[in-house]
Amino acid sequence: MVDKDLGYIIRRVNFRETSLLASMYTKKFGKVNGLFKGFYTRKKEFSSSLDVFTLNEFILYPRRSEIWLVSYAELLDGYDFLRRDIKKNIAASVFARVIDKGTAVLDSHPEVFFLLKNSLESLNSYDEGKLIYIFMIKFLTISGFKPEFSLCINCHRPYEEEIYFSPSSGGIICNKCKAIRSDTYPISLETSSVIHYIQHNDFPHILRISPSISCHKEIIFILQKFSQYHLHFDPFCNL
Repeated sequence: MVDKDLGYIIRRVNFRETSLLASMYTKKFGKVNGLFKGFYTRKKEFSSSLDVFTLNEFILYPRRSEIWLVSYAELLDGYDFLRRDIKKNIAASVFARVIDKGTAVLDSHPEVFFLLKNSLESLNSYDEGKLIYIFMIKFLTISGFKPEFSLCINCHRPYEEEIYFSPSSGGIICNKCKAIRSDTYPISLETSSVIHYIQHNDFPHILRISPSISCHKEIIFILQKFSQYHLHFDPFCNL
């Protein structure tokens, strides 16, 4: 069987002298590990450089194994601005690393594909720091790891002025329930509201938010702790 799909390169490594192994996040199939046989010699079939972050059209040969043969790749968007701005390149690297670590092979989520597309395109015009936590919050929401920021995760009541975040519980804890958890961190109402807004809104509306510096730092801290506990890696380790 032969199929065609759009996809982003999220990781690549040379295979022997002439070929390439790459992880792609595709619109139809989700994450695919592809073998580009003869990549360095078959220039006609592979017009794309297959750099990380590039969007390509692929001709794929689906099979039962986790590595699929890819016979054709055409570059659709190279996001050249990422090669000129190191901070934006690092942000794009976070997107790729989170998708690579946080998704299973052939577990299709078209929403993740469009999240990556919107995030990369927005990097050209918006602050990379804001895009990183917007991407993370939306990714966790889409992939089923959504932290709870509407009600207390323990008593399910609306929170009041004093609220805390518990990574192990996966959400906010009210002042009355904080004693039952050892890993609670105080957070501001602004932080809770910003995260809740991002969770329930889409591009381009979420790009309009303008949180304070302290809120920005709290969001990064929360996402770091949450990812370490639930995804077992730190997406911000190289920032």
